[in-house]
Amino acid sequence: MSDPACWSIRKHQRIKAKDMAKTSNALIEGGDGFGDPVALFTPDQSRTENAPRAWPQALSRTVGSQRFARAIEQARQTMSLAPWLQYSANPDLEQAAAERQLKHQIAAALDQGFVLHDPCFPEFARLDKHNQFGLVNPDNLYFLASIETPGSYVISGKRGTSADLQIQVGAGEPGFDPNLTSPIPVSELDLSALSVKRNGEFTLLISDTQPCDLKRGENWLCNTKGELRANSVLIRESLMDWDTETGGTWRIERVDTVGKRNPLPTPELVDLQYERAARYLTGSTTGWIKFVEQLRVNLPANHISAPRKTGQGLPGQFNSAGHFRMRPDTAILITVEESDARYQGIQLGDLWFNALDFRRRQTSLTTKQAYQSEDGKYRFVISAEDPGFENWLDPAGASTAFVFMRWQGIPHGPGEDPKAPNAPGSQVLTFDQLAEELKCEPVFSPEQRRAQLAARHVSAMKVPRGF
Repeated sequence: MSDPACWSIRKHQRIKAKDMAKTSNALIEGGDGFGDPVALFTPDQSRTENAPRAWPQALSRTVGSQRFARAIEQARQTMSLAPWLQYSANPDLEQAAAERQLKHQIAAALDQGFVLHDPCFPEFARLDKHNQFGLVNPDNLYFLASIETPGSYVISGKRGTSADLQIQVGAGEPGFDPNLTSPIPVSELDLSALSVKRNGEFTLLISDTQPCDLKRGENWLCNTKGELRANSVLIRESLMDWDTETGGTWRIERVDTVGKRNPLPTPELVDLQYERAARYLTGSTTGWIKFVEQLRVNLPANHISAPRKTGQGLPGQFNSAGHFRMRPDTAILITVEESDARYQGIQLGDLWFNALDFRRRQTSLTTKQAYQSEDGKYRFVISAEDPGFENWLDPAGASTAFVFMRWQGIPHGPGEDPKAPNAPGSQVLTFDQLAEELKCEPVFSPEQRRAQLAARHVSAMKVPRGF
């Protein structure tokens, strides 16, 4: 039996499941507000000569899966209206990128529905290239879990050697809702504030009030902030060197359900899980298209912005962003100074905020991975073809490359705000102009490129990247 603290959720699930069962016929006929009905099988159509029995028509579990199928169609329709797809010079390429992003969103939605659905028996889900949203950083290891407030949780584990670490408790719908208002940070803790025992182990309590007997290696985060009530935990571990740095271990338990059995799946529960996944899919798809369109409108083309605080997404992080139209006869040169941030990196994405293939293509670099010029600056070249320069960033076929730069863990004194890094520069150059700009830099041969990409692939597989 579930803990009494979870009974209210179970009761809500039972009531909602009954309501859904009553409306199952309307949903099967396409009247759930998720667009036109799709061609789904009916119990009669599912019968075959060799079938041992027919699919029971009374089961309500078909409602959830059908609603999720319609949510997929609604998400696809929403994506088809994106301005950059409708007016693309290469619609086939953009359509392929859109379908790839839809697949990522479907995978993330199913995780939200079936892995992260129960705050009474939480577990961490991994966010990676295949279930990404929001330009997942290839240098990050991400862990997500659902919680509820009130409710007390303990996260325990062992610290790895990542360059930076952020633990964030948030409120609001998971992912981005259509109005781009979530998750809203409730409290956070970074590497400099994490208390760790000598053996690397730590514990972190999430609760309403701070315990008065915290010991070394124990930490606390509040799950309330004004009217906000937390319902999610997001952990980011940022790696500067894929070859030498490793991630930590992470476990989460709800205090009052430790050692208790979680409920068995029922048709009603599965329906609710599909419903959660459907809401996430439609809301997140709409939200991210709005987000990207706002970036396109607010950021001038072929220009990289000055560093600014990320704010709601990750307090304490600075970022620079820009979007550049890729042309076969030009290249983009990004120049940035070295900083004293614990983590500093640059990444390419496409107009859908897909993280491009970072395993077999060099679509991102940290300052630990990149070549540093003799003047102490880092220069990155973005071009469709290899320019023969070590810090080449491959747009992997994207018609427009989104450039995103991050700085995390900038040192600052108590009570002071971290100082923004110096602004990077950007130039759109012909290849002759690029050669002149980089004439003092060493040439990078095709053989060196093959060796570089081979080593990158090995490094990407050394740590748990999620492939």
